[in-house]
Amino acid sequence: MIYPEIRNILSPDLEPPNLPDDPTDCEVAFQVLVGPKDGVEEEVFSFTVVTPVRLAQAVEPRWGRGNLVVLKFDWQIVAHAIAQLFAKCGGESWGEVRAALAKELLGGKNGEPTQ
Repeated sequence: MIYPEIRNILSPDLEPPNLPDDPTDCEVAFQVLVGPKDGVEEEVFSFTVVTPVRLAQAVEPRWGRGNLVVLKFDWQIVAHAIAQLFAKCGGESWGEVRAALAKELLGGKNGEPTQ
């Protein structure tokens, strides 16, 4: 069974351990470089950590894929959520793993994993 591992994760919006001005009303973008454990392939995925307070302020309709919804932004909560997602995204091939991750995260061009 192949499982994903984080090669690098960053937020263009926020440096750890800093917090948003209001951790209960925020939206923080992330990019994560992912590859198979013991493999050489790599994919870039992105997601946004967003709070319900921020979502309630949305003027336009919004889809949910690529969003991790948390009541309050916290680095440990984000790390735990990523670990839980990765634990359930194992597969027999890297393509299966990539497809499982793409159900929750955005990747590559047009929201699809890079090849």
